[in-house]
Amino acid sequence: MKLVLYGTKADKKMLAEQISTLPICLYRNIRITDYSDYDCFIIGLKESPPDCIVVMMDGADGMEGVIAAKNICKNVPVMWFSDDNGFGAQSYRLGCAYFHKKPVSPQVLSAAISKCE
Repeated sequence: MKLVLYGTKADKKMLAEQISTLPICLYRNIRITDYSDYDCFIIGLKESPPDCIVVMMDGADGMEGVIAAKNICKNVPVMWFSDDNGFGAQSYRLGCAYFHKKPVSPQVLSAAISKCE
């Protein structure tokens, strides 16, 4: 499974560490490509569409990332993790497969990944 992450380096570290311990991911080949720059994220999605997109940028940056992801990769599920629960309704309107407020626990990540299969 190829995951594309739009988030910080700390987000990538947390995601990689947690994914490696999840029972749902133990026997899967999961590759994470990360982008912390919006323009690079857009180019990366266009060049190589993933199996799942993970947006972990906070605030409006995260919302813009989700909007771009849904426009570029219409049929690819998007998991959105934000510092603001207020974006939950927006995630529903945008068609995200999963939304949750940070911090992201292993249980939350496992539930999100199961929505992207």
